[in-house]
Amino acid sequence: MKKINFLFTSIAVIAIFSFASCTVEPLDPVLSGQVEAGNGNGSGNGNTGGGTGGTYSGDYWPTAINNTWSYERDATISTLKIGSTETINGQLYYKFLPQSGSGSTTSGTVTTSLNKNSGVYKLKTDDININAGGLTGTQTGYEFIVLKDNIATGETWNGTYSQTTTYTGIPAIIVNTNYTGTILEKNVNATVNGETYTNVIKVKIVQAATFPGAPATTINTEYWFAKNVGIIKSVSTSNGTSYTSNLVDYTLF
Repeated sequence: MKKINFLFTSIAVIAIFSFASCTVEPLDPVLSGQVEAGNGNGSGNGNTGGGTGGTYSGDYWPTAINNTWSYERDATISTLKIGSTETINGQLYYKFLPQSGSGSTTSGTVTTSLNKNSGVYKLKTDDININAGGLTGTQTGYEFIVLKDNIATGETWNGTYSQTTTYTGIPAIIVNTNYTGTILEKNVNATVNGETYTNVIKVKIVQAATFPGAPATTINTEYWFAKNVGIIKSVSTSNGTSYTSNLVDYTLF
């Protein structure tokens, strides 16, 4: 099974569906994007809460075309690379190269983009074309805030997003997600794969999703952002299963 980048494990897991015995079943936690939206068509509204002030403290996810990060999970390497830029509503987004993946019965391709503005980092996922056992459909995109580097330890932000999945001849499936981000630590050191990084921010994001035909799903993800490097580690946990990704190499321009 080819898996979409491990960093994005936590999002689309609750929004891509396959059909079996007339029931809706979430895809394995591998197809993902990551971000916030605010209505049924998957567009974002940038809802935030908690600390909104503060001072921008640097760059915790460097953005330039051809910037590349490689991550390891379970002895498998996955690469994240910025391939282009796009301006949306006057905002500049850096687009990662598309990533394809598959679950037991469902496959799809995800394109994710990163926007940064005065210490607020947003991830945006485009609409996803999916194939569930030969049944094709579309999942609307979404966007959410993955980091605020301008708030203090213990402060939070929150938001909501909705996604709609449609298949030909089948009623639309709407997934509603509430999420909360918390700054767990700031300006600490972290060692990953024998490399020690300074000026690290540790973030926790909790996502709670509700969708028809299945119990509510909660996903907890922790990210370690190193200043002038990017994400050096992520750990996602849901339904008793945990996924850890560690940075093994990176190239910045």
